[in-house]
Amino acid sequence: DRFVGRGIVICAGGPGLFTNGYVCARMLRHLGCILPVQFWHLDNEIDTWMARVVAPLGVACINASELDRRGPRQCRILNGYELKAFALLHCPYREVLLLDADNVPVADPSFLFDAPEYERAGAVFWPDYSRLEPFRSIWEICEVKYRDEPEFESGQCLVEKSRCWQALNLAMHYNEHSDFYYKHVHGDKDTFH
Repeated sequence: DRFVGRGIVICAGGPGLFTNGYVCARMLRHLGCILPVQFWHLDNEIDTWMARVVAPLGVACINASELDRRGPRQCRILNGYELKAFALLHCPYREVLLLDADNVPVADPSFLFDAPEYERAGAVFWPDYSRLEPFRSIWEICEVKYRDEPEFESGQCLVEKSRCWQALNLAMHYNEHSDFYYKHVHGDKDTFH
């Protein structure tokens, strides 16, 4: 009940990702997107000046490290890629479009929230080019029978948290233990898969 509405989350900490995120947010506004946008970052990745630069675009900057310290328990690992799952879980929106900072929209993505695929499943993930091979240890570790499916592209995903809460928490678990799981998969994208 604490999550409401729709919004866009971009992990955009540090000079490079912040610059990319600025371009993404500027394009979103140029294309007529009025959804709220948040830039998530870790300690010392976005300063006051940077936050003032994106404020006219209606972008709020959220320090995940600070939020994590205020929580009942701290994340075991919260670094770069792990931040995506954390931001999805903790952002204030019930429905979230997560975009990588280096995404450049060519159309207002708001229509995605009304797509039949999203309404049917409660989440949309786009495929990546490769597949997890059948010999990868992750199938046995997770006790999941091999499935010949494309990997997920985690640079963009659309999630309704009320319908995907358990799966998002599982993805967060995998990312909190990235020192183990990333050895068996291709980074954060497979933790969502």
